[in-house]
Amino acid sequence: MSLFQRYGTFPSTYEIVGFDNSPIASEAILPITTIGQQIDVIAKTAMDLLVQQMDEQKKRAPKPLGEPIHKQIAPVLIRRHTTNNGCSEKSVKQET
Repeated sequence: MSLFQRYGTFPSTYEIVGFDNSPIASEAILPITTIGQQIDVIAKTAMDLLVQQMDEQKKRAPKPLGEPIHKQIAPVLIRRHTTNNGCSEKSVKQET
């Protein structure tokens, strides 16, 4: 039996955070706070890097990439009903 079923509410002493923002996280009986990846930003960044490399290869004397390019895309905390509200607004997306 889950805590929610046993007590009819989610105890404030517990916090649950998912990691992939799957649809079930928002559709559960108690919507789960989760970490969401910014897929649109990741895809755009990857495409920009790919186009940059393809454009270089079109040149008469292309220069190979000297070192790998590393990009970090910050994840987003999507706060729902399984965590307290004590977090900075910059990194949090509030869902009701």
